[in-house]
This record gives sequence, structure tokens and C-alpha cells, in this order.
Amino acid sequence: MNLTAFPAVGLPEVLARSALQLRLDRKYIVPTNLIPALLTQLTPTHAALEIDGLRTFRYTSTYFDTPDLLTYRHHLQDRRRRYKIRTRTYLDTSECMFEVKMSGTREATDKRRLPHA
Repeated sequence: MNLTAFPAVGLPEVLARSALQLRLDRKYIVPTNLIPALLTQLTPTHAALEIDGLRTFRYTSTYFDTPDLLTYRHHLQDRRRRYKIRTRTYLDTSECMFEVKMSGTREATDKRRLPHA
């Protein structure tokens, strides 16, 4: 996927535009053959995050759950109110964050993050 056609936007600008911690997510399955046309349509109205010349970022996540897998079961049951706890390490910068994501009413997601060593 080539993101060079999109204008670059830096992280400070993204954070100034919107607090990404409270958001409404929509996820779609898009057939591979439609992606080039979709990216072309998005180019005039969207930008690509660029940090230190990179537009794609690698990370690993470790998820935490109860011994009886409560958070996993809530996800499978599509519970409206649920939570997710994880650490996320960004491999390009070695930054690590401890995150708690809570799904609540009206499909909104509230994410809280703290630096984690």
C-alpha cells in the first residue's frame, strides 16, 4: 500500500486536531482489488501520519485478561460495555504504553494511556 500520494501530517498536528482517546470506530472489510480506488478517493480529504520520515509503524501488543478469560468472552458475546487492557510497544521508537480501552454506550471507545517501562 503506497501512502506517498497523501499529504503528510505530524503527530503534534494530529493530537491538536482531535483527542484520539475518545472516538467512534468503524471497521470495514474491503476487497483487495478495491483498495487502490479507495485510496485515490481518500487522498483529497485525508492525510498520512508521518514521524521521522516513516508512514507505516510496527508495534507489538500484549493483552491482559482474567484467569477465566472474561474480557475475551465479553468480546465474543459482543457486550456493549466492555474493556481491554494491554501494553503496546512501538518497535520503531521503543516507546511502550499501558492502555485501558473501554467500550461504552453509543459505540464510543474511551482509551486511557500511560507510559510503561
